[in-house]
Amino acid sequence: MTISEASNRPATPRVMGAPAVAMYGLLLLAYSVNAIDRMVFPVLLPEVRQEYGFSLDQSGLQSTIFALGMGLAGIPAGIALARFGRKLLVVVGTTAFSVATVLTVFSVGFADMLVWRVISGVGEALQLAAILTIAAGAFPRHRGLAIGAVNMAFATGSVIGPVVGSALLDRYGTWHAPMFAFGGLGLLLALMVVFFVPRRFTEATGTGAQTRERAVGGSRTVLSWNPMLLAAITMLFGLADFAYIGLYATYLRDELGFSSGQAGLTVGLAGLAAFASPLGGWLTDRIDPRVCLGSMNTLTAATAAGLFLGPSDPAWQTTLSFLFGLFASGGAYVALAGLLVKSVHPTIASQGSGMFITCVYVAAGVSGLVFTRFVADLGWTYAGLVQISGFSLAGALLALLLRPARFSTTAPSEDS
Repeated sequence: MTISEASNRPATPRVMGAPAVAMYGLLLLAYSVNAIDRMVFPVLLPEVRQEYGFSLDQSGLQSTIFALGMGLAGIPAGIALARFGRKLLVVVGTTAFSVATVLTVFSVGFADMLVWRVISGVGEALQLAAILTIAAGAFPRHRGLAIGAVNMAFATGSVIGPVVGSALLDRYGTWHAPMFAFGGLGLLLALMVVFFVPRRFTEATGTGAQTRERAVGGSRTVLSWNPMLLAAITMLFGLADFAYIGLYATYLRDELGFSSGQAGLTVGLAGLAAFASPLGGWLTDRIDPRVCLGSMNTLTAATAAGLFLGPSDPAWQTTLSFLFGLFASGGAYVALAGLLVKSVHPTIASQGSGMFITCVYVAAGVSGLVFTRFVADLGWTYAGLVQISGFSLAGALLALLLRPARFSTTAPSEDS
């Protein structure tokens, strides 16, 4: 189907106002359950290792292999959205990662557990690509803000997951309990999406006369200047941010001598900063993309440099870690997701969201390996300056090459 054919479709009534926000909230709740699974499984790894006899390397791979599933499924998810619709992909994605979470409990050994973790990542890619595209279509004037709310939903699940998961582990004495609970909750929410979120909401493109404002402009293909440049910046961001997520705690404990509790608090505050993601989305909607993305990446680079060059004092590290999370997770991540969607014509927004997922999570999958190689050759300080700070600064410089006039924007609808 071509873009012109899509734009000539008869307009369908669009859900607006409070009902739209409520239905979007239900989708975000389903995504929060996904985040709960992501964050609770690493907490349960000691029990998993004890039961299966996994080595440290094997258990670490089980914890992060979902990123490979997400990265491989990102672009296919964007294609599937155009073919099968967003609501179906939300339901299929939510069901896939929920079933995979439950089936992890029944794993016989390392190989089949690895399969379930990869499938959970595929499910997350389908769900996330669909929700990002729904945000762009249902809220054309506030696309960045709506996309920022997605990251805030993930942050909510990230905070709830370890707390509730640990409580269930203590209550029932088995790591199976939280996996059953969260997998079952995900299936329940998938069912709620089926019955309470209509297709006229999920399939809105923001281009029809049924909207007060419509999105116009943007590249007609992802293989053009702005989308490809943003894809490169996104991969640099993935290499920098996930190196921090995966190994900063190890740096604190092995190099700076932090206790596990101190390291957990310091890293946890970076995750807490993701609650500011709607603000990052709001700025993305209103500021020149070169200034917005360039500033966020520059601030990320500066705070990363402070982490590795500054004192080992816990107060300093905790403060800088929070600021890193604020500028990276709450800022650059949201800006990249929003701008990739806005860089293309609204009718191919799903391809923009799929490209974002593939670029950030393929980079995430190799970020730890790249970083450990830098650490082995350069030491912790210079490795952090090169990969986390340096790659972020490179992204800031590339952002200056964006062409603002080629992004999609909003205009009054034909009815208005």
